[in-house]
Amino acid sequence: MTDFLKTPNLPQSEIKLAVCGELCRELKDFLRLRDISLIECWANNLIDPAVKFHADMAAIHIASEKILVDKNQRLLGRTLETEGFDVYYTQMPVAGEYPGDIGLNFIILSDRLIGKLSFADKRLLELTENLHSINVRQGYCKCSVLVISENALITDDESINRAAVKNGIDCLLVSKGDVLLPGHGYGFIGGASAKISGTEVLFFGDITKHRDYEKITAFTMKHGCEIISLPFPLTDFGGLIPLKEKTP
Repeated sequence: MTDFLKTPNLPQSEIKLAVCGELCRELKDFLRLRDISLIECWANNLIDPAVKFHADMAAIHIASEKILVDKNQRLLGRTLETEGFDVYYTQMPVAGEYPGDIGLNFIILSDRLIGKLSFADKRLLELTENLHSINVRQGYCKCSVLVISENALITDDESINRAAVKNGIDCLLVSKGDVLLPGHGYGFIGGASAKISGTEVLFFGDITKHRDYEKITAFTMKHGCEIISLPFPLTDFGGLIPLKEKTP
């Protein structure tokens, strides 16, 4: 049996359904061995080709059955509807250069919305109007953050770290540059990781090669999680949006 995740990015048990971008074969094989079904985003040819398949650009899980999808990702939306989701579409398409591509690039915790608020899609603000909004300078907020718990984040962005600490969130700031993103100098830590159960953090590649590996390990252990590292270069594939989990 499966159930919808109540809080975005934070499964309580093993995840069974997730939205993803174009993943490498090794990562796909691992997820399928874990019996995780994948719904793949369609290419968004209106944005940077390096991130046109990235899930963190295409959709954002609001809570439980509710999900907001880029209005140009209708096929993704229809697939999610067949899985029982209440699908909403953005007021504006995710399109063009920055900041036209960041309308959905936000972090939602149970009572907080974090991101560059001035460029949030209006439908996102409507759907999260009951949450406390935390503004940051970094437009690619979701790309830049690995959510460990309601009160624990790992980020490679200084503005997100400052805002998190100011709002009582335990935050680990890590170095940039050790994550690959083909077509760019480097990728983001949030795009190269996801929680795949209540106690497991999956990195999309070999996290042991990250210069802050020991700090990352200590921080995840502090918050009751263990790390899963895969044997290829740590790569930003646009994250993973976990949506359903095994019923506890």
